[in-house]
Amino acid sequence: MLKRWSRRMGWGVLLGLMAIVLLLVLRQPSHQGPWLLGQTQLPEVTVMDSRYFYVDNLRDFRYNSTGEIRSADYRQSVYDIDLLEDVWLGVSHFSGMGLAHAFVSFGFTDGQYLAVSFEARLRPEQEYSPVKGLLNQYPKMLVLGTEADIIGLRSHIRGERVLLYRLQLDEAQQAYLLRGLMADVTDILEKPRFYNTLLDNCVTSLLRHDPEHSTWSGLLDYRVLLPGFGDGFAQKKGWISDELTLDELREQARVDGTISPENPEYSEQIRVSKKGSVPFI
Repeated sequence: MLKRWSRRMGWGVLLGLMAIVLLLVLRQPSHQGPWLLGQTQLPEVTVMDSRYFYVDNLRDFRYNSTGEIRSADYRQSVYDIDLLEDVWLGVSHFSGMGLAHAFVSFGFTDGQYLAVSFEARLRPEQEYSPVKGLLNQYPKMLVLGTEADIIGLRSHIRGERVLLYRLQLDEAQQAYLLRGLMADVTDILEKPRFYNTLLDNCVTSLLRHDPEHSTWSGLLDYRVLLPGFGDGFAQKKGWISDELTLDELREQARVDGTISPENPEYSEQIRVSKKGSVPFI
């Protein structure tokens, strides 16, 4: 009797797992809304003369003290790859245990900064769950925005611990990364896909542009699985300085959360202590 019950339980579990897998396979991502207010628009990029990147739906929101959107502004901007000066890695810690969000920002000699953030796209009634993020619950989106929006929201409004590192990339590597991420904008726009907590998240989407990175080996590295430790991975790869310890670098890399995104020189102000420091050169 016990053997029969165990056998039935085993078959039940197996059939349940098969049903879940089947649902995941059959479920298709879509750009059809409605979406959370901060994620209603997907950016679009047009490349001219292999040099100029025309961006539509560049997000430049402002928020009140509780994090609610005060002004939902999307605008247009043009970025000249010949004016690309540096690339910055951002790590925003929203909780402990390595839970964080990673993004990059490109700086140009004309004073512009372009923040690039891969995110799970949520509907108005949803909240992000890492577990649901494994089960094809959220489409993937790429946000292009100003630093006053992308960084200011996290550091000044939410009070998250945001670290900003200048990456040690040569001109060719910087241009390669920018072109790759701009191509991702069009790719996601044309072919909807799901965000996945482990396989297709804010970190792996960036690492996909490292020719030496292996997705499967990355699954064995906690610094890839937990973005809060991603700066350690970047230091190991030589992308950020090893002249100081990681703890010392983290102290220098922290964005001053008291700086308001309303400041017209926001991007320059959050870098005052960084550009002149040896680890960021």
